[in-house]
Amino acid sequence: MRRGEPAPAPVAAPIRWWRLCPWSRNHLMRFSDRVEATLMLLTATVVLLLIPVAAAFGTATHTQLEHQAHTLRAGVHLVPAVLLADTYLAPDSPEYAIRPVGSQNTARARWSTPGGERTGAVPTDTPGKAGQTITISVDADGNLTGPIPDSRENTVVAFTAAFGLWALTAGTVLLTAALAHTLFHRNRLRRWAHEWKQFDTPPR
Repeated sequence: MRRGEPAPAPVAAPIRWWRLCPWSRNHLMRFSDRVEATLMLLTATVVLLLIPVAAAFGTATHTQLEHQAHTLRAGVHLVPAVLLADTYLAPDSPEYAIRPVGSQNTARARWSTPGGERTGAVPTDTPGKAGQTITISVDADGNLTGPIPDSRENTVVAFTAAFGLWALTAGTVLLTAALAHTLFHRNRLRRWAHEWKQFDTPPR
């Protein structure tokens, strides 16, 4: 640019991107540049197409979790249990793992099953005293059951699974594209350096 001439107007980003597309008529673009542009375009397309795939995976996961929860609810029975002692704060141990989230009140209790009476540590919503009768959830054999995930928990799990699938696959695609871009860029710099060297060499 000569002194006194106005500076060229900046080109908008969408126009620059359009000029870098594989179908661009720019004669300065090499064949490798068009291959790289095609690869980047395919990468963006695949990343976008992975969104509905991940959504379908999340929907299928949520449906399966809801079916499992419905099956578990169908096999659960509510029976009365008599507390054998006062409730206490449950320690963090495997014996007390079967209890609703946030429930810390636990007590030894006795309940009746088809095979006879059973005793065990059961969770309670509120503190209780020995001799008090509460309601617990057991399966068909009389075994104490844990909390069954509700629809909100299943939705969170399904969303996490869908996002994890999309992030893993899209990350793999983007990482591969970034590696290819680096290789193309190094090859471009190497060819530019070679051509500049030839340009500076005086003719024989």
